[in-house]
Amino acid sequence: MIIQILSSLKDDGYLNKGRHPTVAPFFAGANVAFRRAALTETNGFDPCCVTGEDCDVCARLSAAGHELFMQRHAVVAHDNQSSWWGFFRRWYGYGRYHPYVFRKHNEPAVEIHVRVGLSVAGERYTCLFYRKSPVPVVVFVTKFQLMHLALLCALGALVAGATTLAVTAAVVAGVLALGYAWRDLRRHGLLLGAAFTALRYVGDLALFAGALVGGLRQRMLYLSATID
Repeated sequence: MIIQILSSLKDDGYLNKGRHPTVAPFFAGANVAFRRAALTETNGFDPCCVTGEDCDVCARLSAAGHELFMQRHAVVAHDNQSSWWGFFRRWYGYGRYHPYVFRKHNEPAVEIHVRVGLSVAGERYTCLFYRKSPVPVVVFVTKFQLMHLALLCALGALVAGATTLAVTAAVVAGVLALGYAWRDLRRHGLLLGAAFTALRYVGDLALFAGALVGGLRQRMLYLSATID
């Protein structure tokens, strides 16, 4: 089980254990409480998880038959990094250990996950393709990845002299970029929305880079989900 970023789109009640082994809700360690007996039964936190320990322990608790319960009124306030570099480092660290947790809980496979339009019981991705493979490949298809792919296609076509293709790919990249930013722009207006989008972009870039590096260290390709 791994990586549902985060399980905040659910009313009070027990979390769904997940319809696919790779994608399942979990609670962030910044705002969760566990029964001591349940942690003892499942050997507590994994010291190898510099980050992702919350995903790992929730996966083991769920596999052992324990339930995860959402209580929206249990709110915890905590400080975040105040600098862009600190913010980048934090999300890079989150992504860096996602592949480790994946290898710990899943069989090697090629799998593709896509974002669902409406979350179901906290689940934000659904599996589009799954096949066992000696080399694990995990891809979360997101606007963030698609707009960069379109931009790379535009640059490659421009270098190759394929002007029409370059323009087409650039337009596609622009449309995807607008879709990526639209939620923030609609909610906060142009200036503040652009600032929120920029912050989310830095976090997504860090998460993607950390997961890519972490995946290579685990001898797999891991293209991460994005911040929601």
